[in-house]
Amino acid sequence: MQRTPWPLRLTLGSKLLAAAGLLLPQASQAASLPAMPAAPPATASQTQVAPHWRFHRDHVLGTSLDLITVGGNEATGREALAVAQAEIDRLDRVLSRYRADSELAALNQCEQMQVSEALYEVVAACEQWRTRTQGAFSARLGVALALWQDAGLSGKLDTDAIARAVAAAEAAEVKLDPNNRTITRPADVVFAPDALAKGYIIDRALQAVRNQVEGLDGLLIDIGGDIRSWGRAPHAGGWQLGVAQANQPQDNAPLVATLQLGSKAVATSGRGQRDIEINGMAHAHIVSPQTGAAVSEVSSVTVVADRAADADALSTAFAVMPAAQSLALADRLPGVATLLQLADGSQLQSAAWQGLATERNSLAPRFIHTADAATAPWPAGFTASIDYEVPKIEAENYRAPFIAIWITDQNRAIVRNLTHLGNQEKWIDSNYVWWRRYGRKIEKLDTVTKPTRKPGKYSLAWDGTDEAGRKVGQGKYLVHIEAAREHGGHTYQTFEIELGSKPLSLPQAAKDELGGVVLRYGKSA
Repeated sequence: MQRTPWPLRLTLGSKLLAAAGLLLPQASQAASLPAMPAAPPATASQTQVAPHWRFHRDHVLGTSLDLITVGGNEATGREALAVAQAEIDRLDRVLSRYRADSELAALNQCEQMQVSEALYEVVAACEQWRTRTQGAFSARLGVALALWQDAGLSGKLDTDAIARAVAAAEAAEVKLDPNNRTITRPADVVFAPDALAKGYIIDRALQAVRNQVEGLDGLLIDIGGDIRSWGRAPHAGGWQLGVAQANQPQDNAPLVATLQLGSKAVATSGRGQRDIEINGMAHAHIVSPQTGAAVSEVSSVTVVADRAADADALSTAFAVMPAAQSLALADRLPGVATLLQLADGSQLQSAAWQGLATERNSLAPRFIHTADAATAPWPAGFTASIDYEVPKIEAENYRAPFIAIWITDQNRAIVRNLTHLGNQEKWIDSNYVWWRRYGRKIEKLDTVTKPTRKPGKYSLAWDGTDEAGRKVGQGKYLVHIEAAREHGGHTYQTFEIELGSKPLSLPQAAKDELGGVVLRYGKSA
């Protein structure tokens, strides 16, 4: 049945949502939206790096939180972090699908319920995006998603049961009463609004900081690769956001584009650490509301919008919709741009994307120079990966460690810098071994958008090239791992690896500031 176009179906509740800035209008309605907050005007001093502070936390909404403040001082930044964290925690208690004590869990246990403003806004926004995307986005899939998770544990995938679950949920009638803020939930519907709720929480956290913290000129909040920025960036020209290459879960993966943005939001959905593995085969965690099948045509979708909730919802919908329909919808929505990375390796862009992307096909950030090649060549198709964990530590004044990982030859000459987690100069030199020998050049990228990672889990890849991009060879190398924590200790460890023509796996025990480390070497997946 042909759906009535969205603007003609607006209920009182959806009009309120649109007025509140939680739904994108049609192009003809754009003038009625409240104006987005403009960045403070540029000055000559903005050719310099503005005073800014960076903060990182793991185990936030099941992933990680990065926050950048511009202006004020470090105390201002820490106040902003505390305010943002408090708002995130408050909304997690409302919207989490993984907490038995959340308000969402209570709603999913009853037929009708009067709910909080936040839960009502999220469910109503999800229902409106369901209509606007012709069913490609849906927050009704809790039963089907649970069946997928069960299949990951049991190894038995019941596609018929999943198809029946999505058909029943999508055919059901959900009733929303904006006057009383009540939601009527049919038995076949279990709400799972994750694909919009995280963006909503980011939006609300940013607004809470702006309302409560004085002295800020700019702010960026990044939760698991979904990002909202406002105001002045650390560097002239705007916020610099990298877009990770699809199917590359490593934190130092190559970039396909660099975006230069003002006050905007960015979200990326796609294949990655959240994939569901069943009998050795990885399936995307995004499923089609029409069929219940895991999406397969699109590997990664990045969306730029004015609000994180919109970018979050659209990045999921565009992973489900045929590519041509995704691009057409993006072109109709004001302030929206998208990049689709398809499973066959090709890329498609909406009309507005090209004006935002300042670089394409750029490699991951690199630093200095160089190493002599060993005698035998690096095996074709081989990659060395380093997986490590930052454990959750319950301690007063705990701060996540600043981490540097690099490769040298046996004479400790630099071959490749793999990562430096945390690039605020005040603490970079806390990694004093790395800083003294190789540091002192700090990458200007503010953050990278990519599919959500698991909390505390990090992965790096080394493709067998040195800092100049030249292939190295087989032989013995040293892996250096250094961690320094504010109000904590300093850890520096090295271990030797001999990379030859055969795969290997080399685990290292947890030590002080870090959890376990595993190096794997072999054919790329």
